[in-house]
Amino acid sequence: MTEAMAEENTTDAPLSAEKTPEAENPWAALGFRPGMILRSFGMRRSGNHAIINWLTRNPPAEGVVFLNNCGARRSPFTSCSSIEVNGEYRKLKRRATLPSITGDVADGGLLVISYEDVMPSARDSERALSAEMPKGAEISDLIFFRHFMNWAASMLRKLQANKDYGFATRMRIMSVAVEKYRDSLELVLNAAERDIVPVCYDTWLKSDPYRSGVLKALGLPQKDNTLGKVQPYGGGSSFQKRAKTSEDLNTLDRWTQMISLPDYQMLLLLASQDQPLMELMQKTMPQDASMVQDFVAQARFPFDVKVGGNT
Repeated sequence: MTEAMAEENTTDAPLSAEKTPEAENPWAALGFRPGMILRSFGMRRSGNHAIINWLTRNPPAEGVVFLNNCGARRSPFTSCSSIEVNGEYRKLKRRATLPSITGDVADGGLLVISYEDVMPSARDSERALSAEMPKGAEISDLIFFRHFMNWAASMLRKLQANKDYGFATRMRIMSVAVEKYRDSLELVLNAAERDIVPVCYDTWLKSDPYRSGVLKALGLPQKDNTLGKVQPYGGGSSFQKRAKTSEDLNTLDRWTQMISLPDYQMLLLLASQDQPLMELMQKTMPQDASMVQDFVAQARFPFDVKVGGNT
């Protein structure tokens, strides 16, 4: 799949779902009856597509369909922004039906549904979030997350590449993103009681046994435990555009390339003042929490300013 293909995430019209009576075929809108359904949640720049690509290389049976970046509380069959079938990008043509795209996948195949910057709340039932899913569909949920220092660096670097975004715009977008990131950590912390499998991108990158454990937790066979190729979604890596494989990426030290920039320093200050976020980081990534706190201490905030005196 080329970068141009990955960026082509919209169509002139949404996919249309073929209307077949549910009693006859509840999966008519998809085009096949999946044997396993994985549903993932994660903030952008959290390794979502790298992890999903790895999951799709370890299916329990032949045939894989990936519905990328679906709309919350809408049918994933008509709201996905792009589709892969058996690892190949399939162009969303005007007025196309999903079964016309997934037609070569037999019943029993793997279905992966992804959501970006969307975190399910405790009140979201399976079909409330993924509307129009057939009754009785068994879904395994995952939450992808990345350590704060590198996630923030990658997100900010992506925004800096947009020449239409000034400093204030970048900070506004990042402020909202930090709030959603906080929600994702709360989901990670309560993953067991929410029956969600958490996957830490940083650990996934460097540990073969960790990847094996995730596959086992999901009930997937281990066929290919490599990191795979760099995925082109979202323009690929924010820092290394020419990297071909995940092994080529210096993903775990992105913060070192951003720490001297005012944008990033302001972002660390913002995070340090979000007490719920810092408490969640202490429990899920204490090293990052310590780094944020140490930076703010060195920056000597707040400044000792005398008001009304002579200079």
